[in-house]
Amino acid sequence: MRDFTRREFVQAGAVVAGVAASLLVPGGRSLSVGKANAGGVDFAESSCNSKDKAGKRILVAYASRCGTTGGVAEAIGRTLCDAGLEVDTRLAKHVEDVSKYSAVVLGSAVNRASWLSDAIEFAEKNREALKGMPVAYFLTCLALYEDTIESRKLAQSYMEPVLKAVPEVRPVDSGLFAGVLDYSKMNVLYRMVMKSKMKEKGVPEGDHRNWNAITSWAKGLIVPFGKLKVTS
Repeated sequence: MRDFTRREFVQAGAVVAGVAASLLVPGGRSLSVGKANAGGVDFAESSCNSKDKAGKRILVAYASRCGTTGGVAEAIGRTLCDAGLEVDTRLAKHVEDVSKYSAVVLGSAVNRASWLSDAIEFAEKNREALKGMPVAYFLTCLALYEDTIESRKLAQSYMEPVLKAVPEVRPVDSGLFAGVLDYSKMNVLYRMVMKSKMKEKGVPEGDHRNWNAITSWAKGLIVPFGKLKVTS
């Protein structure tokens, strides 16, 4: 109940910030960087636009509790942008229409051995559109602090709820990534529970994301998403 209450509080306080900056990226494309803020936590949101309107537009949508998964989503979006694709990176709950996209990357943090409800609900709501386009899934979890065969099997099992919820959507690939353990972003009670669990599992506080693995996985999406090669 504590987890649910905290998540609901975060969602209730969500407000979308305006565009924070506009940057030029290779090929004359512009990258608009913004963020959504909920309960004092910033969530990445950005757009990569090209002068060539014939380019494919990709959506990277995600659900996150403390911003960790948003950082991964942003890295995936930037990698696809650098390859010449037009990309929107958004919180899944902020996406109202997926009809303008050619492909979707959908990801989530893990809570109680499952994706967060925002991500699963996004897949369910958009199942008709998603089953007709290339889709990739990813998740972040602390089970991958040590990247072993056993930990990857466990992490892959966290995909089961969304795979069962929308069996007609068959992802072209699934990305499994370690997350961040930051006690400062947790309320007192949740922090106590997590400290006990993580001590038992031997997971230290810190950022355990492997950025090389994340960008390498994102580059692997370019061919199934319709791009012949990486141009960056």
